[in-house]
Amino acid sequence: MKNSELLLLGGPNSGKTHYAGQLFGRLKRRPGALKIRTGDGATVNLSALEDVLIKLEDGNAAEHTSFDQYSEILFPLVDGNNAAIDLYWPDYGGEQLPQIFKQREITADWRKRLQGSEGWLLFIRLSGEKTYPDALSKLATIPTSTPEEPTRPDIWDANVYWIELLQMLCHVAGISLISKDEKPPLTVILSCFDEIIEEEKIPSEALKKKLPLFHSFLQTNWSEEMTSIWGVSSLGKALTPESSDDDFIDDGPEYQGWVIAPDQAEKSHDLTAPLSWILEKI
Repeated sequence: MKNSELLLLGGPNSGKTHYAGQLFGRLKRRPGALKIRTGDGATVNLSALEDVLIKLEDGNAAEHTSFDQYSEILFPLVDGNNAAIDLYWPDYGGEQLPQIFKQREITADWRKRLQGSEGWLLFIRLSGEKTYPDALSKLATIPTSTPEEPTRPDIWDANVYWIELLQMLCHVAGISLISKDEKPPLTVILSCFDEIIEEEKIPSEALKKKLPLFHSFLQTNWSEEMTSIWGVSSLGKALTPESSDDDFIDDGPEYQGWVIAPDQAEKSHDLTAPLSWILEKI
């Protein structure tokens, strides 16, 4: 049996919770290349994901994971070759990543997770990322005789944030930035892609357009074979805690949501595809 431990990286409201719930629903009710393994006597607690699925069945958004929570959910899987896989899927409050960035300090628990993970899934919600594309031009127009320094924004440019955060995490994990060959497989999930799909359909082009410096950083430090960029809409639309959406109620959440594979523009309903890609690389 193969044991695989992934590291999920995503801030608050980045879509980790809904993707995990929908992933569970797909594996349980509409399996593709991957499906839930049963009948081997293993006792697995998937109640947290069941709760998310129940919320979605009622047409409502699920609650976000609390700030201080960190747990690992075991997915007992079997792939298309009938190989058994025990996938350890982390669940934690998204505020923990900005806290690591702000404090420049990584706890012993996070250090252990970083050093033990075999692949990284990075959740980025492009519509919520703050950038300052005209910052340099504005600085260039400030007169040299002005005694006041330009005001530093409270929120960092997302390019800088993600580049510096990944550098920190690689350092703690003992991963060199010099060699591309030593990197873990990295799946970039552009979550809530339905919010920007009319602007850009190909995921890599959407990331390059919104976060060009970070896109360049990935190309420089990760090999093409070990990187994939996906457009993902776990729900296919926006839900609220009280939306009671008819499509989710009538059809079921397992028929909602879609992904767009790297370098493609067509939608697929196989939400397990990004997971299948990274498991093949581990």
